[in-house]
Amino acid sequence: MDLLEDRLVTFTQSQQFSEIEPQVLHAIKLRFIDTIGCAVAGYNEGPSKIARSLAAQVRSTVEAGVIGTAWKSSPEMAAFANTTMIRCLDLNDDYFGKDGPHPSDLIGAVLAAADAAHADGAWFITSVAVAYEVLCTLVDAVGIRERGWDYVTYSSLAAALGAGKAFKLSRGALRDSLSLAVTANVALGQTRLGELSMWKGMASANACRNGIFACLLAQAGVSGPYLSFEGKSGFEQQISGPLDLSRLGASPLRAGIVYLKNWPVFYSAQAAVDAAMKLREKVQPAEIKSLVVESYKRLLGRGATDAEKWAPKSRETADHSVPFCVAAALLDGDITSHTFDSERFLDHDAIELMAKVTLREDPEFTKQYPARWNCRLVAETFAGVRHEVHVAYPKGHPENPFTDTEVEEKFIRLAEPSLGKARCRAFLDWAWRLEEADNIGEIFPLLTIP
Repeated sequence: MDLLEDRLVTFTQSQQFSEIEPQVLHAIKLRFIDTIGCAVAGYNEGPSKIARSLAAQVRSTVEAGVIGTAWKSSPEMAAFANTTMIRCLDLNDDYFGKDGPHPSDLIGAVLAAADAAHADGAWFITSVAVAYEVLCTLVDAVGIRERGWDYVTYSSLAAALGAGKAFKLSRGALRDSLSLAVTANVALGQTRLGELSMWKGMASANACRNGIFACLLAQAGVSGPYLSFEGKSGFEQQISGPLDLSRLGASPLRAGIVYLKNWPVFYSAQAAVDAAMKLREKVQPAEIKSLVVESYKRLLGRGATDAEKWAPKSRETADHSVPFCVAAALLDGDITSHTFDSERFLDHDAIELMAKVTLREDPEFTKQYPARWNCRLVAETFAGVRHEVHVAYPKGHPENPFTDTEVEEKFIRLAEPSLGKARCRAFLDWAWRLEEADNIGEIFPLLTIP
């Protein structure tokens, strides 16, 4: 076992529910409620239907539940279906170290493993805490996106350890599952460049599937390659460079500071949408002659560099397009999953308003990022009037957090069309007492969609 394997496995094995700080426990419950709301809202999306169809073809003697259904599949396919539902609307949580993964994707993997293992609520929470901490520590250490790799490479590692904790794997099996996950599941960054495909919202689901499969292989006795991180052709040498994991497990655990989303767009555009909503109170879109979006370099690079972001042809590209997200917020006064129906981002009024948008870096905003997520919109009307709106922290940022009531309201908004008000309330009452659940599998009857 190399030093990094040893550090990650030792951390995973050592975590106990009793050691989770009260604020972190509460944060995990909030993120769990938020994540399940995203999954229920994504149930009827195209990628979710495909993932469930594939999972429904698989039966296993070891089985796990699929959100929204009364049937079960193999653990790895249940993880694939659950995570696809969680992720496809791009409304679940986010974290920013040197890259921007979505930690709650991992709940899809841990839920499947915990259900297969008949784990109780406290063990499930502990396993989620492990998965979040591993993923966030990795992206704090090295951002592999700039090296051409997709962040879900890290997700498969975190899924293997979070799921391995849920399965209660031995130390040796945890090492093997980690090694198998890191050696076999390096993902290309092309997933998030140019015109974005359906795979953008399914790549994390695949990583979670692979993380659980690594656990099942290790559990069955398959050994993973040795020195998977530090070897001559290991992860550090080939992919990441040196990984400093010295803060792994530092108090408080990182699950307590992961960001929530208010809008179904990539996180860096959250402030831009917030600002557009405020600007809409001052000026009508038809009055705007020009519109400047001023922000930090990372937002402008990720939300507009590709030509496709200025003329999106897919949902996945549109929800990562700053010009479209700002235009849609101004035109409609809201951003929902329906905003990204193809007929909306091809509508003449949206195309016309996007043509008036200019993106500009403010060097001071770049210096302040990521401590502040500044975005300024400056609109000039045909009448020569100038309107300006500035947002420093989008709703859901740790400096502008959701209250418990707001998280509940978001869940109800997302889930009530499928579950109804009474069943939403029943789930929320259960989720706030998650650590008391005798079996995590109690969740699936609460969420079965007719």
